[in-house]
Amino acid sequence: MEKIDAVITWVDGSEPNFKLKLEENLKNKKIINKQYLQANEIHFCVASIIKFAPFVRKIFIVTDNQKPNLNVVRHLVSLNKVEIIDHKEIFRDNMDSLPTFNIRSIDALLFKIKNLSNKFIYFNDDMFLIKETSKEEWFKDNKAVLTGSWTKTYNKQLIKTISQRIKNLLNIRPSFNAAQSKAANIAGFHNKYFKSYHCGRPQIKSVIKDFYDKNPQRLTNQIRHKFRDGRQYMPYSLCWHLLIKENLHVESSSKKLVEINKSRNLSAKKLEKILRSIDLNAKVKFLNIQDLNMAEPETQQVFQNWFIKKLSS
Repeated sequence: MEKIDAVITWVDGSEPNFKLKLEENLKNKKIINKQYLQANEIHFCVASIIKFAPFVRKIFIVTDNQKPNLNVVRHLVSLNKVEIIDHKEIFRDNMDSLPTFNIRSIDALLFKIKNLSNKFIYFNDDMFLIKETSKEEWFKDNKAVLTGSWTKTYNKQLIKTISQRIKNLLNIRPSFNAAQSKAANIAGFHNKYFKSYHCGRPQIKSVIKDFYDKNPQRLTNQIRHKFRDGRQYMPYSLCWHLLIKENLHVESSSKKLVEINKSRNLSAKKLEKILRSIDLNAKVKFLNIQDLNMAEPETQQVFQNWFIKKLSS
C-alpha cells in the first residue's frame, strides 16, 4: 500500500525558552504577536487525523525544540504514529537561518523531513478532520486533490497590488492571498492562481525537491526571513501550481470545508450554535477554526468538549 504521511507545524508561544528567543530577535520589543500562542488545537488536529484519516502512515509534528503534551486525547486515540521533528532537522543545511519564527520559511523545508513519504498532507494546527476521509479524497490516480478556486493574480488587480506595496512599506503582516498569488507567478501563472482554503493541503515531495534542486537561490531567499515578509511566497501554493502545470492535480470544491473566522469574537453560545449546524451538514468533513487562542475560555471549552465527543463516538 502506498505511503501517505501528514505534517503539522506547531509552536507553543507561551513556553519560556521560546518567548526569550522571540524577544531577542524582535526588532520592536513591544510586538509579542499572539499568533505564536495556542489553545491546545494541536491535540485535536492530531487526533482527528488518526481517527478520520486511518490510511495516514505517520504524523510528523514540526516544532522548535518543543514537544506537545497530548494527554487530552491520549485515552481517545493511539499516538504511535506521531513523530516530533525539530527545526534543526529540516534546517540542517541552513543553520544560519535559525532560529526562525516564520511559518513561510519553515513550510519551504518540510520536504527535508527524513523518511517523509513522497505524498503527504500538510496541516496547520487549526485544521481538523471531523468525518472519515479516504486517501482518494487527497490523492487520486497519482494526482493531488486540491481544495480551492481560481481567482485573478494580484499583478492583474491594481488596487491589490498597491495595497500590498503599502503593507510592505508599513511592515504590516503580509497577506495570505498575496503570497499564494506570488507562488503562482513563480510557477508561470500570471493571470490567475488557484486559491487555497484553510484545510489539509496535499503535497508531492519529489516535485518540490526537483524545483529547489533547479532553483537553489529561490529557497535560500525564502528561508532567510525570520519573520513573515512581503517578498515571500506561500510554499505549499508553489507546490500546487507546479502540480497544476504538470497536470498532476484534481480540483475539488470547498463544500466539504467550514472555516470559522475570528473565533475570538464568538461567545460560547454562538460557537455552540455553529458547531451544531456543522453536525447537521453531512457534506462537511474539514473544519478550520481561527484565533481560538484569543477566544474566551468558555468559548475554547465549548470547542474542546464538542471535539472530544466527536472523537469518542
